[in-house]
Amino acid sequence: MSKKVGLFIFLLAVYFASNSEYSVFALLSESESENKSQQKVVELTKTYTPQLWTDFKVLDITPELCSLKGKDILESLSFKSIRSNLKYDKAKYTYGKFNNNQASITCAKLENSTFVYTSVAGPDAEIVERLRNEIVQKL
Repeated sequence: MSKKVGLFIFLLAVYFASNSEYSVFALLSESESENKSQQKVVELTKTYTPQLWTDFKVLDITPELCSLKGKDILESLSFKSIRSNLKYDKAKYTYGKFNNNQASITCAKLENSTFVYTSVAGPDAEIVERLRNEIVQKL
């Protein structure tokens, strides 16, 4: 009985696979020229070499407070699209964008303090350095 049911299911699967426009048989019988005509070529151009400036501090505050302070700092410097991620146990993150620049402030818990890692990236080294220095100074 189970062999008959298995055979019936197999024949049913073969029937639907052969009658579908997306069947294995239809995909295998497509010509290579049709496949090539459907492919799109995307060209990526490099507009600038990004600059990355980093710094760190050890603060006597909690990682949660550090992340909130980082958010306030980024807001005071007119950063947009500021996001904070407070769901991880060991580290809290704050990110923001300023024109073509991006900054992140990571606050990781140490035994009795918080390790703060700040990074700023963008196209212009002078602006990136200045933003990094302002963020670290305000921390």
